[in-house]
Amino acid sequence: MAIIQAVFALISRSLGRVASALFGWAVEALFGTTSGAEKIQLSVLVGAAAAWPILVLGIIWPKASALVLAFAPIPAFVPPWTIRLGWLALAVAVPFAVGIAMATRARGSGSPVPGTPGPPPPTPLGESKLKRMFRGVPTTLAIAASFAVVFVSVPAQRIAAIIRGWTDVHVPLATSAQAYGVVAAEVAETLTRHGHAIAAADPPWWVSTPSRILRAFGGPSFRGYVPERLAYFRGPRLEVALYPNSLLLRGPEEETALAHGLVVEALTDAPAYQTFDPRAQDVERQIRSVWLTFRRNPEAHRHSRRLENRLGEIARDIRALPVDYDEWQIVYRQALQLGRALRGEGQLLTDAGGGPAEGPREETPMAINGDVTRFQTLPTRELLAEIMDKAGMLAQKEVALARTEIKADIDANLAMAKGLGVAAVIGLLGVNLLLVAVALALAPASAPWLPALIGGGLLVLIGAIVGYVGWSRRVTRPLALTRKSLKEDVQWAKEQLA
Repeated sequence: MAIIQAVFALISRSLGRVASALFGWAVEALFGTTSGAEKIQLSVLVGAAAAWPILVLGIIWPKASALVLAFAPIPAFVPPWTIRLGWLALAVAVPFAVGIAMATRARGSGSPVPGTPGPPPPTPLGESKLKRMFRGVPTTLAIAASFAVVFVSVPAQRIAAIIRGWTDVHVPLATSAQAYGVVAAEVAETLTRHGHAIAAADPPWWVSTPSRILRAFGGPSFRGYVPERLAYFRGPRLEVALYPNSLLLRGPEEETALAHGLVVEALTDAPAYQTFDPRAQDVERQIRSVWLTFRRNPEAHRHSRRLENRLGEIARDIRALPVDYDEWQIVYRQALQLGRALRGEGQLLTDAGGGPAEGPREETPMAINGDVTRFQTLPTRELLAEIMDKAGMLAQKEVALARTEIKADIDANLAMAKGLGVAAVIGLLGVNLLLVAVALALAPASAPWLPALIGGGLLVLIGAIVGYVGWSRRVTRPLALTRKSLKEDVQWAKEQLA
């Protein structure tokens, strides 16, 4: 019995990891980059969409579905029709809740993966918020169908791996549809160069089917993140599958351990994130930007004082980074790798035995800041002119961003003022009723004052809640995005002049 429980526990953990690999990025694809309580709320919403078929089955078998979801039996005296009514309400509410969240949240607020074009616009031209809200229905169906495939396939795959004596390693690696091909090629080249005999193969159904469903029915949000064809590589002792936000390595433990180290070291300057927290991703973006400057001319940039100073600034950001240790150690390791390169030292794994890869990366459509090779051949005068032109373009974009953000800040403050106004009116009504209650309490007949006292207290409480909500919507950091963008522009200028 203990062996069976251990097997089921192992399968459950694998199911959770693969489900996260396939759908952990669903929140970002639908709603943009989030963090904190908002990310938890949206993750719960996406999880409810994945469990939507159970909600539908709950209408037919209400008590059995409650047992499956809540692991709690429903008492016999509870009428089935009440539970069935609740399941019906949830089954109808979840798709529209997904649609409402998609309609109200700006998709474009997410941080695109560095080195790739920005994410698609939040709403296609001509599409109203009402239409976007109804788009939550096919999106929910797509998430539910994809999760059903994973729920069936993962246990079978995990059992087959156990029989072969293999293990699964899921490496966090968030990319986009535009940068996906570059990352896949880098993974294959790195592993092949270091002795892992793998070759491209057609992805099996358990890899390709969920992504096809999401691309077909999930709308433009998913099509911006899910590539048309997932990369899959197979060898005698290693299988590799690249998902939109995770890399699966399957093979003997010693093979997957070395492959894991090689991949994360080689992809430090690739157009992909190895963390999920937006604050850690911002540090990754800064590290990658310095890497790109260094790669243009490694010989000239070794021991560069400007780039070393930028690394020092990044190190100070890492020291104050409020993320968990798993995320923190990733950016710490990436900063150490960058420091080794700036000092003229090779990387410990990928440069040992496989030959250094210090030169500029091959030109790709996702190259950041334009054509790197062209910059290397420009005379100093033309290069300075190019930088000045780009600085002018950045200034124009900063002005446009500032105008947009000022308008957004004004709208937020107006919303706060409206909330405070409503709260003030409700509060005044409550105070009036309280005064009436006091007057009645002083009267000889004391019974009538009690309702007024209760009503006044409730109104004051409601007014306080509305006032707090309105006050919380005030702009605490005016022009936050503009200031952050200006800081990034200054950092970029320093790196270009290194």
